[in-house]
Amino acid sequence: MDTALPVKKAVIIIGAGIAGLKAASTLYQNGIRDCIILEARDRIGGRLQTVTGYQGRKYDMGASWHHDTLTNPLFLEEAQLSLGDGKKRFVFDDDNFIYIDEERGRVDHDEKLLLEIIDNEMSKFAELEFHQKLGVVDCSFFHLVMKYLLERRQFLTNDQIRYFPQLCRYLELWHGLDWKLLSAKDTYFGHQGRNAFALNYDSVVQRIYQSFPQDWLRLGCEVKSITREPSRNVIVNCGDGTVYNADYTIITVPQSVLNLSVSPSGDSRGRIQFQPALQPVIKEAFKKIHFGALGKVIFEFEKCCWSKESSKIVTLANSTDEFVRIVRNVKNLDELDSMLKKKGPKEHNNITCWDQPLLFVNLSKSTGVASFMMLMQAPLTNFIESIREDKERIFKFFQPVLNKIMKCLDSEDVLDGMNSLENHTAANKPVLKNVIVSSWTRDPYSRGAYSACFPGDDPVDMVVAMSNGQDSRIRFAGEHTIMDGAGCAYGAWESGRREATHISDLLQ
Repeated sequence: MDTALPVKKAVIIIGAGIAGLKAASTLYQNGIRDCIILEARDRIGGRLQTVTGYQGRKYDMGASWHHDTLTNPLFLEEAQLSLGDGKKRFVFDDDNFIYIDEERGRVDHDEKLLLEIIDNEMSKFAELEFHQKLGVVDCSFFHLVMKYLLERRQFLTNDQIRYFPQLCRYLELWHGLDWKLLSAKDTYFGHQGRNAFALNYDSVVQRIYQSFPQDWLRLGCEVKSITREPSRNVIVNCGDGTVYNADYTIITVPQSVLNLSVSPSGDSRGRIQFQPALQPVIKEAFKKIHFGALGKVIFEFEKCCWSKESSKIVTLANSTDEFVRIVRNVKNLDELDSMLKKKGPKEHNNITCWDQPLLFVNLSKSTGVASFMMLMQAPLTNFIESIREDKERIFKFFQPVLNKIMKCLDSEDVLDGMNSLENHTAANKPVLKNVIVSSWTRDPYSRGAYSACFPGDDPVDMVVAMSNGQDSRIRFAGEHTIMDGAGCAYGAWESGRREATHISDLLQ
């Protein structure tokens, strides 16, 4: 290829995640034939990544579910295809949660604790706080829970005060953020239907990829700059020296990567230099939205020898009677905050697996695979992903919660069979064969999982700014650019279709 002269294209799509792939598919379906997708990685899919583990088992390290299945167009498309060919593409795995405390064991469906009922009231408390009053200032989810405890403490038992705050933290595993970082206003949200576990997203990615010409795709091509010319064309410069001249460009890089472009200088990987600079409204929007870091660890076992009672298990962070005494005795919320701040956060080298909630998906029930998929949140995700190659260290870190789960599921302590030559197959014990860890915070083209709200954030500004684009010819797509499906695979998919339809109408 002659890199001295710009290569002319009608549309350039930056990023081959599901938004970029759907944009390309829609353009081709609408008769547009002169396009190219530039992907910095050596694979397609973006934050949809299916990996292979022990005995050929497959896992999605990024998105795993079809959310909001009553209104999710991608899911409905998958469901229709499944009816046509009989291929199983998903399974509904919503279930009653098992909640496990280190000291007490199971605390779910306890006729004295009634934590699930308290959790429902907490959800209503948040709704009344932010949606039934005017001018209420946002705060952290942690702060809101403390306020609830203080206002309702006369109606709560000591055990409810102790265990409930840790139970409601399961919401951290939706957003990928610790409750002290998470916006209280944004924590609870309505679900439009059940969740369907994908089997697996690589089939979705490949299906969309095969719906347009394969030679549209260029892997390992990092975009360095995008210039809007007075001639109305868009010039795209790549790291390998290739230059493209396009009528339209659709940028689908994650919000966390696009945020690098707001900085006036720097040479961070993935950063795109815009000329002219990004619109002021876009720069302002970045001040009101942040990014979470939902990570995953897959624990693969030789065989399943534990209960399949539930597909969803949450281990709770430790709590103390001292916390109950503080809540009972403080005079107001400021005093409670002051008392709790004295304890201070732990450094990464001092934290344990019982310092934050963890969600374990019991795949043996939902898919018949003898594995647990564990979801974790920032800042734990950042730490675990930084040591992701040391499987023994990761196993030892999570071993206490795994053993507690096994005990509560009528099994025994986990045996480490990753490097052992000993044959454990005859024993009816959980033998760990492999550990797989996500790498989203280590990937320069992801820098985390998906958009999330800190206290005071407002994602609407980002959605509006992204939907309007840099201008009529430089457009944006991705989960952060759409309201319905924000943070979800189907939201990114829909945004790609939206932008491709918009451009198709202008080109025809």
